[in-house]
Amino acid sequence: MNTDKFNYKNNQLIAVFYFIIGIGLAFLAVQFYLSSYYQAILLPTLFTPIFFALGLWRWQTSSQLKNDPAAVLALVMLAIFLLLQPKVFNDITQWHWVGLCYPLLAFYLLPTSASLVFNILLLIGWLNLRLYNQPIEQNIVFSTFFLLFTLIVWIYAIRSKIEIKKLEKLMGVDKETGLLNKYYFNEYLNAEVSRSRVTKKPLSLLLVELHQYPEIKKELGINLAKSFIQDVSSVCRNNCRIGDEAYRYDMQTLLILMPNTTINGSLVLRTRLYQNLLQALVCDIGPLDITITPLELRAGEQTVDFQTRIANSCYHSLSERVDDNLSN
Repeated sequence: MNTDKFNYKNNQLIAVFYFIIGIGLAFLAVQFYLSSYYQAILLPTLFTPIFFALGLWRWQTSSQLKNDPAAVLALVMLAIFLLLQPKVFNDITQWHWVGLCYPLLAFYLLPTSASLVFNILLLIGWLNLRLYNQPIEQNIVFSTFFLLFTLIVWIYAIRSKIEIKKLEKLMGVDKETGLLNKYYFNEYLNAEVSRSRVTKKPLSLLLVELHQYPEIKKELGINLAKSFIQDVSSVCRNNCRIGDEAYRYDMQTLLILMPNTTINGSLVLRTRLYQNLLQALVCDIGPLDITITPLELRAGEQTVDFQTRIANSCYHSLSERVDDNLSN
């Protein structure tokens, strides 16, 4: 399953959660009305249409922001409901134990750090607004269970993210561009250097640095930055010849590895690639600012030395950027 399809399915699952919560709140509002608990109708009646709206929004659109605004709003409303909803079930004095499900939803919707903050604030609110008149022993028991459950979910969330990153690394594909990633490049480069040394054939590459990518990401948002680098990746992929491979080297650098190609051959491809990028791309923050650096494996050069020279050839990693005529 590709990344876009996975994100779409994930958005649909989140939307389903919002719909389920909205249906649950609507059911509570009806039950309170039929039971004449009119003082308890306000919050579920107010939040029901909002959760349905969030579900429809998330079903139709995706958020690339680290902290999804829809998720933040949903968690805030749930916290308000758990803290301020009037008690109507006299035979259930611990109905707030339902709130133990809150950490599960929080860690699923938001990054681990933000989710942890939400859970801690909710616990503080419970102790001050719900359990302030309860015996200290009950407060300790509830706090222990809540913190323990939060810790378990937090560990699981961290472990899941680590496993996903390991899987993406082993798959060798950068999820944003669809190109091969740096881990795969390092593995493949070692094989190509060995092959070049045995066959005495040249090996060269092109470093394509997108100097405007961080600025686009900061000023215009992740979605436009992602679209920009995907367009550049598509052009690079289309300019690869048979045997060439395109990679995502770092956040703002792509790389085209070209076996059996001399430095003169890489210069020809460099010029053609730059012209194609100028024709295909439109940058929303000014003239296109791209540096394309050709490199060739030197005679007797080891893989580690070549990797170091590649890293040192990235202009954006230098303290002062130096542009050549092609990038002007």
